[in-house]
Amino acid sequence: MKSNRRIPFFLIIRHLRHTNKWTLALIIFLLAIAFINLIFINSLFNGVIESNNNQIIAFRTGNITMTPATGKDFIDGSRKAVQQIVAVDGVKSAAAEFDVPGSLEFKGAKGDYSVTAINPDAEKTVTDVSKKMVQGSYLKPGDTTGIVVGADVAASATKNGREVSFTGVRVGDTLTLLLGGQKHNLIVRGIFKTKSNQADDRTFITGAALDRIAPETADRASDIVIRTDKTGDEKEVIARLKRAGVSGTFFTWEQAAQSLATVTDSFTTINALLTVVGFFIAAVTIFIIIYVDITHRRQEIGILRAVGVKSELVISTYVLQATIYSFAGVALGTALYFGIIYPYFRAYPFRIPIGDVSLSVSPGDFVFRSLTVVAVAIISGLIPAIISTRSSILDSILGR
Repeated sequence: MKSNRRIPFFLIIRHLRHTNKWTLALIIFLLAIAFINLIFINSLFNGVIESNNNQIIAFRTGNITMTPATGKDFIDGSRKAVQQIVAVDGVKSAAAEFDVPGSLEFKGAKGDYSVTAINPDAEKTVTDVSKKMVQGSYLKPGDTTGIVVGADVAASATKNGREVSFTGVRVGDTLTLLLGGQKHNLIVRGIFKTKSNQADDRTFITGAALDRIAPETADRASDIVIRTDKTGDEKEVIARLKRAGVSGTFFTWEQAAQSLATVTDSFTTINALLTVVGFFIAAVTIFIIIYVDITHRRQEIGILRAVGVKSELVISTYVLQATIYSFAGVALGTALYFGIIYPYFRAYPFRIPIGDVSLSVSPGDFVFRSLTVVAVAIISGLIPAIISTRSSILDSILGR
């Protein structure tokens, strides 16, 4: 009985020793390509979703956004509130923002874009907008006449209810802020482009500029943007903030991302569909490889059965062969993917309109796909092996 169990291992070792090395290498390479195709598609769409989430954190909400407590319009004493927040364990930085209820005008074109008053130095610690300047420079503390605008604002505005061109806003141009029935001229210091529609339609002025324009807003904020030491700990940090007596309403970046849930769900659906197609292609590829290999060895199978080797052992041999092929293919695919493809696209991400997208691999998903490829290979080896052992011994030997 023990010697019978060794037969599949003996046969597969003999096969691997005597098979054409180039053919074997080609089989393993094709399996590796099928596996890479499965991983690449999923990694790309995961990268799109991850990029979208990172943009929300980096350019808009931080990890946590604090708005006024229920029943209040503003966060009064914003400077003290920021100091209180930063002192809480798990908080990396915080910055107050004030959304100015005004509109912008440029050469007769008017746009109801978001104008936000900030402390430039503090804002740099919670968002990365200052790193995305494509023209001019970022705001400096104490600048009472400057404004930086997003690429979307620099490109267009509305006039008489229609979308029109701003005719090209440049650094040094003057924009007019319409606030409370009064006009205030602001000089464009710089233009930023983050590729995030959550940020590129915004404009920023300093808190000092707003204090000059509307002194009653001094030391007030419409929200406070908070960055945590670690993404994923937002709920724990919020609990600490509440225990520390920080008064306000807290939202995590994930809650803010709900506005883009439809886009994310669309990518998830497309990813699922392409994954199914990828698995189907992998299954067909593996099946054809194993089937062709077994078909060419029908005579050998017939001879083995003729000398008394049971069909179950023959089937086990080819299932074992398919398993070895698939493991080798997954191993080679993993080496090529993480050795060449993944590092390359991390260094040179896809540059698409919604942002720069790198590949993102989930360990759990990677293991699942690896095991699935092996399982598909086993089934693909099992089916043709069963078919080959159902024909008569004589037909197999004669190749009929």
